[in-house]
Amino acid sequence: MRERLIPLALLIILTVTFFHQMMLTDKILARGDTYNYFYPYWDIRNAAFRAAELPLWTNDIFMGAPLLANPQLGVYYPPNWLTTPFRAPMAIKISILFHAILAGAGMLFLYRQVIGRQWIAGLTAAAVFVFGGYLSAHVEQINQFQGLAWMPILFAFYHRSLTGESPRRGILLLAMAWALQIFSGHTQTAFITGMGLGVYGLAFGFAQWQAGAPARNIGRAMITLGIGALIAVSLAMPQLLPTLELAGLSNRSGGLDVQATAFSLPPGTIGRTILPGYDGQLFGEYVAYLGIIGLGLALWGMAQPNGGKWAWIALAAVGLGLAFGRFNPIYLVLAELPGFNLFRVPARWLSLFALAMAMLAGLGIQTLHSPPLDKSGRRTRLTAFIALFIGAVILLTRFVLDPEPHHIWGDAAIQDSSLALWTLTLLILLALLRLRHRWIPAVAAALMILELFLASLILPYNDLSPPEVYLGQRFTISQLLAYQAEETAPGRTLSISRIFFDPGDIAALRQRYHQLGMDEASQVHALDAVKKQEMLMPNSSLTWGIPTIDGFGGGITPTVYYSQLSSLLLPDGALRAVDGRLGERMALPDCRGTCIPALRWLRQTDARYIITDKIYDIRRDDKVYDTALAQQWQNVSRLDIPDDRYDEVHILHTDPLESEIAARQIQDDLRITIADWQTLESILSTDHSILAVTAVDSRQQQDFLEIQPPPFERILSSAIKIYRLPSDESRAHLAPRVQVLSDDWQSGEEALQIMADGEAVVIHGDAEPIETEAGGQVEIVEYSDTRVALRVQSPSAAYLILKDAYYPGWQATLNDEPTPIFRANVMFRAVAVPAGASAVVFSFEPRLWQAALYGGGALWMMALAYLFILWRRR
Repeated sequence: MRERLIPLALLIILTVTFFHQMMLTDKILARGDTYNYFYPYWDIRNAAFRAAELPLWTNDIFMGAPLLANPQLGVYYPPNWLTTPFRAPMAIKISILFHAILAGAGMLFLYRQVIGRQWIAGLTAAAVFVFGGYLSAHVEQINQFQGLAWMPILFAFYHRSLTGESPRRGILLLAMAWALQIFSGHTQTAFITGMGLGVYGLAFGFAQWQAGAPARNIGRAMITLGIGALIAVSLAMPQLLPTLELAGLSNRSGGLDVQATAFSLPPGTIGRTILPGYDGQLFGEYVAYLGIIGLGLALWGMAQPNGGKWAWIALAAVGLGLAFGRFNPIYLVLAELPGFNLFRVPARWLSLFALAMAMLAGLGIQTLHSPPLDKSGRRTRLTAFIALFIGAVILLTRFVLDPEPHHIWGDAAIQDSSLALWTLTLLILLALLRLRHRWIPAVAAALMILELFLASLILPYNDLSPPEVYLGQRFTISQLLAYQAEETAPGRTLSISRIFFDPGDIAALRQRYHQLGMDEASQVHALDAVKKQEMLMPNSSLTWGIPTIDGFGGGITPTVYYSQLSSLLLPDGALRAVDGRLGERMALPDCRGTCIPALRWLRQTDARYIITDKIYDIRRDDKVYDTALAQQWQNVSRLDIPDDRYDEVHILHTDPLESEIAARQIQDDLRITIADWQTLESILSTDHSILAVTAVDSRQQQDFLEIQPPPFERILSSAIKIYRLPSDESRAHLAPRVQVLSDDWQSGEEALQIMADGEAVVIHGDAEPIETEAGGQVEIVEYSDTRVALRVQSPSAAYLILKDAYYPGWQATLNDEPTPIFRANVMFRAVAVPAGASAVVFSFEPRLWQAALYGGGALWMMALAYLFILWRRR
C-alpha cells in the first residue's frame, strides 16, 4: 500500500508545484483555443447545466448551430459536470489540475501493470508524461488534455485484458474508460489511442510468439481490442450519434484533402521538439520534450534486456513517424484512408511518442542500479552512445536546424545560456549513468523533475492574465446588449478586424499589468484578449448572448451549408470559411481593412450591427475621415444634411474625380476635396471614387462630423466603431417568388448563383412551387434558442422564410399541426403557409439525440451491473 500511496502523494505535490501560478492566483489562461474557443462554450454549457437543461442549440454563432452534437463541449463527460457551479476560467483550471493528476495516476498504474512495482521508476514515468512537453503544451486544448489523461489508463486496462485472470473484466474496463475518453470530446485523441492500442497489441502478441507462445495470441489481441472498441462505441452512443449527424453536414463529411495536413511536424523543428526550451516558445502542437535527463533515461531503457520494451519502442517510432505527416510518404498514403482523412493535425501522433518514451524513461531509471556487465564494457559503450546522440541533437539544433520563425513565439534564436544549460544537463546525465549507488535512481528522478520544472516556466500554463480580460464587460458589449434588449429577435453582428488596434484604455491596462508583475509576452496576450472582447471575436457572442453571423469552429462546425452561403459575403477570391472567422477574411488592405459585404447580403443574413476598428481611418488637419464604409459610397446618390452649421464637405477620394474640383493630394492614392453639399451630390451621382465624407463648420474648423453612407448609422466610436443597419425585413418574411431545387450540395451551388442574380428564393427538397401574391405580414411572437413562434397573415399560399440555420431535429407546426421544414436559400428554414392567418412554431426536438441518450444510458447501467457481477465472482 505504501508503494502506491507515496508516489501518488508526491505526484499531487508536484502537480501543485508545476501549476502553482494557475492554482494559487486568480489569473487565467487568456490565449489560444482556451480563450478563443473553450471559454465561451464551457460557459454556455455550464449555464445550461445550472438551469437543469442540456445545451442543445444556440442562435449566437453561425446564424444558429447545434451544441450537444459538437463533441468538444464534453456535455456527457462526468468530470465536466463537477465544474457546473463555476464560470469557464475557473472550471477549466480545475479540470486541468484534476486531469494532470489523473494522467499521472494512470501512468503509475500502467507502469505497475506492465513493467514493475518500483515506485521511483513509476513516478519517473508519470512525471515525464505529465510534466514533459507534450501534455503540458496542450493545456490550451482542454478537451485534448482531458482525453490524453485517459490514454495510460486505457493501455493499462488493455494490458490487463491480455494478461489478467479476468479478461472479460479487463475488456469491459477498457471499453468504459475508452467511452469516457470519447465523451471528453477530442475525437482525434480517441482515434490515435485506438491505433496506438493496435500497435501495442500486435507488438505484445508478437513478443509472446517469439517467446514460444502460440501465434494465435496476435489474433487474440486484435479481437480483444475490437470487442473493447465495439463496446466503447456503444457506450458512447449518446454523444456519437449526434456527432455523426453533424459530421455528415460538415465540411469534413467526405474527409479532408491530404493537403489539409498543415500541422505536420516540420523536420527542421525536431530538435526543438525533443529538447526542453528556455527561450522562445515553440508552437504547442510540436512540443514533445522529455528533458535531456528523461531522454537519456529513455535511451538507457531501450538498451535493457526487457522483453516488454519492444512494444514501447515500436509505439514511439510509430508516433514520431506519423507526426511528420505530409513530410512522411507513408502518412500520405494513410491520409487517404477512412479515419485518418478526418483529422488535420498529424503532429498529434506525438502523443504516442510521449507515452512510450515516458514508459522507457521509467524502465531506464529502474535499471540504473542493476549489474552493469562491466566486463564487456557495455555500460561504457551505452553511455558513450547516449552522449554522442544527445550531443549531436544539441549541436544540430543550435547550429544547423532552422525552424520557421512563425512556429516560435518570442525569440526564435537559441541563446548561449540555453546551450550552456543543455550542455550542463547532459554532463549531469552522463555522471548519473556512470555512478553506481542505491540513491542514484532517486537523485536522477529529482534532477529530471527539476529540469522539467525549469523548462515549464515558458509554457502556456505559466502565461496568465487577470480574469477581467474575459469576465470584464467592455463598452462594446454593453452598447450592443442595450440595443438588442429592445428587439424580439436580436439583430446579428458582424465583426471585421485583424486585432491590430490599441484599446482606448491601453495606458491604464499596461499600468495594471505592470503592477501584477506580468512580463511583456503576458501583456501582449492579455491585450489581445481585451481587444477580442472589444470586437466580440471570435466566439465571445456565446459568452454574452449577442448573436453574430460569424464564429469559430475548427472541428465539425460550421456546416457545409454555412460555408456555401457565407461565400457570398466574402471578398472576391477569398477562400471559403470552413471554420468560420469571416471577420479575419474581410479585414483586407484592398478595402482599407473592412471589406463590408454588399447591402443585400447583410439583409439576407439579418446583420444589423457592424463592428470594426479605426486602423485605416485618415486623420488630416485635426479632422478624421471614416474609411470603413468606403465601398458603400458606390451605392449612394444623395445625402441629407445632418446639421445646418456644417457648411463645408471634405471629401476623401481617389484621384481623379469626374467633377473638376481642386483637390489636395495627401497620399500617393488619396486626395481631399473641399466642396459644398450641392457639389457633393453632383459627385455622388456621377463618381464612385469616394472613400469618406466629413462635414465641417468652416467658421470653427475643429467642429466636424464624419458622415456615413445611408442607411448605415454609427452608434459607437471609441477604439472601435459600431454601425447599425436598420432592417427593412425582419428575421422572418414571406417569399415573394420561389424556385425549387433538389436537396444536395450541388443544389446549394446553383442556389448561390440564383441568389446572386436576384431571381428568387430557393427552396431545397421535395417542395411544391407556389404562386404568391404580394403583401402579407409576419410577426415574431417568441424567440429563444430552441423555440420560435410566429404569427403570419398572408394574402395567398406562400413560403415563410426564417433566416435561422436549417438543421435536422427542428420541428414545425402550422396551426398546431406538424408541417415539414424545407431548407431555403442554402442554409435557412422554410415552411409552406396557406392564405389567411396562421400560427407557426419552430421547436428544436432532436428525437435521434433523445433515443441515443436513453439507449446509451441503458447500456451503461447494464455494463456497470455486469462489472459488479464480475467483481463479486472474483
